[in-house]
Amino acid sequence: MTDIKVKSSYINNEFEDESVYSYCSKLSKRNNSILFLLESYLNKKLLSDSELAEIRNVILTVSADIIRLPSLLYVEDGDENEGL
Repeated sequence: MTDIKVKSSYINNEFEDESVYSYCSKLSKRNNSILFLLESYLNKKLLSDSELAEIRNVILTVSADIIRLPSLLYVEDGDENEGL
């Protein structure tokens, strides 16, 4: 299986490559941190209100989908160097 990389971090005027799993893991964690920020900003738990609980559920669902993404990706027949 081809190891797919993501150009993610921009350091010293160059992009750094990292695995799709690592990149998705970082995105998922950032997404989850929004829950904490929202609760801090609102000064209340998201589960205390039905509309806020729905927002919380959407954020957690997106985080779960992001973390599963690497296991769902595959490269079909073709040149490995042509990219995605």
